[in-house]
Amino acid sequence: MKSRKWRTSTWPEIALVLAAFLSWTAQAPRGALAAGYMDAKALGKRLEDTAESHRNLMRVKRVARSLGERPVWLVELGRGSADGRRTRPAMLVVAGIEGNDLAGCAAAVTWIERLVEQYEEDDAVREILDTTTIYVFPRLNPDAAESFFAKPTVETSVSNKPADDDHDGMIDEDGPEDLNGDGWITWMRIEDPEGEYILDPDEPRLLTKADETKGEVGAWRYLVEGRDNDGDELWNEDGHGGVNFNRNFPYQYEWFAPASGLHQVSETATRALADFVVEHPNIGIIFTFGAADNLIGTPKGETGPSGGRGAPGGAGSAPAEPRGRRRAPRKAATAINADDLPYYRQMGEIYRKTLGLKNGLEARSQAGSFSDWMYFHRGRFSLAAQAWTPAMQLELEKAKRKEKEKEEEEKEEKVESEDAEEKKEQSATSDPERKNEGEQERGKADGPRKDGEEKRNKEDRAFLKWLDDNAPDMFVPWQAFDHPDFVDRRVEIGGFAPFAKTAPPEPILENLVTKHADFLTTLALRFPRIGIRKMESKHVGESVYEVEIQIENTGYVPTTLTHGGITREVHPTRITLDLDDKAFLSGTRMTRLSAIKGSGGMEEVRYILHVPDCEQIKVSVVSMLGGTVEATLQLDREEGR
Repeated sequence: MKSRKWRTSTWPEIALVLAAFLSWTAQAPRGALAAGYMDAKALGKRLEDTAESHRNLMRVKRVARSLGERPVWLVELGRGSADGRRTRPAMLVVAGIEGNDLAGCAAAVTWIERLVEQYEEDDAVREILDTTTIYVFPRLNPDAAESFFAKPTVETSVSNKPADDDHDGMIDEDGPEDLNGDGWITWMRIEDPEGEYILDPDEPRLLTKADETKGEVGAWRYLVEGRDNDGDELWNEDGHGGVNFNRNFPYQYEWFAPASGLHQVSETATRALADFVVEHPNIGIIFTFGAADNLIGTPKGETGPSGGRGAPGGAGSAPAEPRGRRRAPRKAATAINADDLPYYRQMGEIYRKTLGLKNGLEARSQAGSFSDWMYFHRGRFSLAAQAWTPAMQLELEKAKRKEKEKEEEEKEEKVESEDAEEKKEQSATSDPERKNEGEQERGKADGPRKDGEEKRNKEDRAFLKWLDDNAPDMFVPWQAFDHPDFVDRRVEIGGFAPFAKTAPPEPILENLVTKHADFLTTLALRFPRIGIRKMESKHVGESVYEVEIQIENTGYVPTTLTHGGITREVHPTRITLDLDDKAFLSGTRMTRLSAIKGSGGMEEVRYILHVPDCEQIKVSVVSMLGGTVEATLQLDREEGR
């Protein structure tokens, strides 16, 4: 354990603690960052005002209250009767499931407003709201989001639920503090020969872990700003307690892990969301703003054969086991089914193209996430993305630079095409030795990185440079501080400001939410859509008919994902004829269909019916996620036709 010099409190120290307490009443400087984001009151008013102006399209209600007595809002969008909206295909969007997801909330609200405001003039929007029900939880964790507007500002992804994180019998007794009174909870770096960090050799404003294999010796400790309030020689280890809602769902839930909650769906808001999902089985597409991300890059997929147990006749059904043979237990799925993966890959490409990303980044998962639960346990088409990250911003900047360079190159080639051709001819007749020399030089320029080139902190260095140019107040310059816990040590306070890496500045936010709204509109048009392609009857005599009905899926995804069939949470599409059972010489009154692929996939059903004194038959086709179609088949009484 690190040695420490103790001393009794003095009036300057008491004054320091008092100043830290009073700093909670001082407004933190945010510059352009604060604009465009809504606190709980502003969010509620904006939603209610929008709903009031578009009563025929939008409804808003409170489905839960946080521990801080803030409402958890649910928005429903769609035209038509309540019964109709409840049974047709539905899409669910969840934002603010992690408290520091302010950009996702802004994007969700922007999309809500765009849908209702463009209904009359945009054909795609009109189709969505006439045929689909949209549900949006714009901010599931309002208490954590409110920390953005608090004084001082501290970034947190967890709810406001007191906890004894260090198991010392006290609750939230040692949390971060604004020691220098600047309105931010930032970082401390303490010069310490027992520390694990060194100054980044390429950017001394950053710290990086010392690498023993390179002979590096740690010289700094790196801590969140604050004091050791409980005197256990640990700093800020038991601060603001709470639960990260995106780690509180059943799939791969981590028992006893920090911020995961007492048990699955232990929180009022997560239980409300889970109950809502179960009560609305027509939800077929889910989009979650959060740290888990399967759109920014291609997620992991299964490499083995698909299939396994499934609903009878549905996707993923397996041949019946021989009588008496015991089926081997199936392992829990940990990757997207190989049959389903192409749909995720395609939507990822559309997402990245919509945002302006040329290359994908690394897909991320998270234990207990809502999006994974919706796919792996509920069998739905569940997509997720983090609204903004430093890596995303850097990739966007890279794409812009490449596009600009390409335009400049094309311009130069057009202007200097004749000179380029002349140089090419001269190069072909030049001295071979000079040619080899040039090739060697080019090999040096285009070769691999030099050994030992610093790769650690590469992203942070690039992002810090971007902040310098675009949001300089989001990195606080390091300033010396006389810390009472480290009386003989050099202490500096500064570093990345709260929300610097999760909440983009206003100019970036405005463009970002617009592009995410574009993508959500595209996604809302990707449902399965059930229809009847063909119905024919043939009278074969004595009131006996041969009937053929073709069911098609004109939508995008199948009526049931393969994994949806495996989970048995998505029921097979069924076709029902309104006849007595005794009318069926071949076939049954209700028939379950295999999963019908999108983009024109078709299933055919044939019957032989004995229906004396019957001229027409009512036909109903019900898809859990693809809608309901009802039609009437007129029987052709002319024999042989």
